[in-house]
Amino acid sequence: MEAYFTLVRRDLEQLISSWLLRGWVVLLAAPAAFLVVVAAREDELASETLAAYVAAVLAPLSWIVISVLAGTAVSGEASTIADSVLSKSVTRSEYIWAKITSRLVVFMTIYFSVVIPFAYLIDRYAISNDTTMSGVMSGVVLVGVLFVFLTSFGIALSTVFRNSQFAVVAALLTVAVSGAVLQFLGLKWMSTTAVIGGLPETFRGDTPFADQLRVLVVFAALSLAAIVSGVWVFERRDL
Repeated sequence: MEAYFTLVRRDLEQLISSWLLRGWVVLLAAPAAFLVVVAAREDELASETLAAYVAAVLAPLSWIVISVLAGTAVSGEASTIADSVLSKSVTRSEYIWAKITSRLVVFMTIYFSVVIPFAYLIDRYAISNDTTMSGVMSGVVLVGVLFVFLTSFGIALSTVFRNSQFAVVAALLTVAVSGAVLQFLGLKWMSTTAVIGGLPETFRGDTPFADQLRVLVVFAALSLAAIVSGVWVFERRDL
């Protein structure tokens, strides 16, 4: 366990020092601040403002950044893995679980640190506030589980592809294409794009609880499957 915590701490330090991560935070925070000012001065619906921010800023930026940082979690450190594991200073399980833990902690911390204050300020200062507390909380949780899924899926692909570029591109394309296709087929509860597209109703408290629960269960299950698959592949792959 000592090796695991050492790896988590090292990985957290590397992520925090990443300019890509820092740029992500700035690009999330700046539009959020701008939209709070707009909502306080213009007669815009709070639910639409929240949903527009997620769809136009949070989702696309996070989709790119998380795909890159998760997709390179393992494949981007091939030589380090070989040296660490072959020297028996760390086990395969400790290594892959440290990668999963550090990325989930960093990504979810950034997500909640940006979204919760933004949602509060919009709810507090928007002229036309049509949101409900339960609706906003549900929307935040739904988007959060999409973050967990994308992170888990990206790391899983990173264990499959030895080339980190392939893993990143596969994560980007798979999520985008599958979301559009599933939405076209009417399987909105399995589509990332459909979930994001339905956020205005969710923020207003108009989305049935059964629909929200189905999305949570589906993407939680997909996240778990991705994590289990990634761990299984990594523990059996050749270094």
